[in-house]
Amino acid sequence: GYRLENNYRKCVPKGSSACGQLLISRSEYASPQDGLMPWMLGGEVGKKGESPWQVLVLNARGSFHCGGVLIDKNWVLTAAHCLQNNHRFSVRLGDYERLITEDTEVKLEVSKAFKHPNYNSQTVDNDIALLRLRTPAPFSKYILPVCLPSRAMAERVLHQNGTVTVVTGWGRDDTGKYSSALNVIKVPLVDHSNCSRQMFPHQLSNNVLCAGILGERIDACEGDSGGPMVTLYQNTWFLVGLVSWGEGCGIRDKPGIYTKVSNYNRWISQVQEEWDRKHQPQRAPTV
Repeated sequence: GYRLENNYRKCVPKGSSACGQLLISRSEYASPQDGLMPWMLGGEVGKKGESPWQVLVLNARGSFHCGGVLIDKNWVLTAAHCLQNNHRFSVRLGDYERLITEDTEVKLEVSKAFKHPNYNSQTVDNDIALLRLRTPAPFSKYILPVCLPSRAMAERVLHQNGTVTVVTGWGRDDTGKYSSALNVIKVPLVDHSNCSRQMFPHQLSNNVLCAGILGERIDACEGDSGGPMVTLYQNTWFLVGLVSWGEGCGIRDKPGIYTKVSNYNRWISQVQEEWDRKHQPQRAPTV
């Protein structure tokens, strides 16, 4: 991953493989296009390779179930509510056209799913889960991890009211059908207290972010759940949220609700470290 230098001016890599970088070049498209600019419901079709951390989560029957996001070669984040009534999962990485098998996509089995222990299905609080991949993701320009910001960086820099975020998914569009190509919407973060008033009587905890444009029907929708909400900072894409819930889809003056990922950095690390401890290859005793 990346971390922010102490002066908050530069992102420096923590490890060997860069996260949050796009490796496709504009020249790969026949016609010049804006790329992640104009920006699901009210959304537009994105371009292949512009969300290389996007994951398509499949249920036990192999059907499209939810979105997810690749955070390193072994782990995917998704929404906890995607795990309800489902126990076996696989994922597709490098996917763009959901209904067409592309040479860029890879299907991997999930060894184990970890729902956050404090997930509440009534309030949808702590709506986050980890999926451990059975085999490591083969990185390419279409399969790359997003960066996880530290909690301090997220709160100081990325969670500011009005920060523009990008949300991707294959969820239902204006016609009520699941999208075939990966869709993209661009939505600003909304102040938490204003959001709480708009979403009353729903109680919003401090574990969520709100985003939307008042008076516009731009929103994530069914099928986008668990997918990434990212923002660009210092030429690096950082994960700030996971699609969680909303009141209907794209209802005017009702923002969408997203799990605030940086609140869960410690839990993510604990699950990963515990898994590594249990599954480390046993060293042969020295004689």
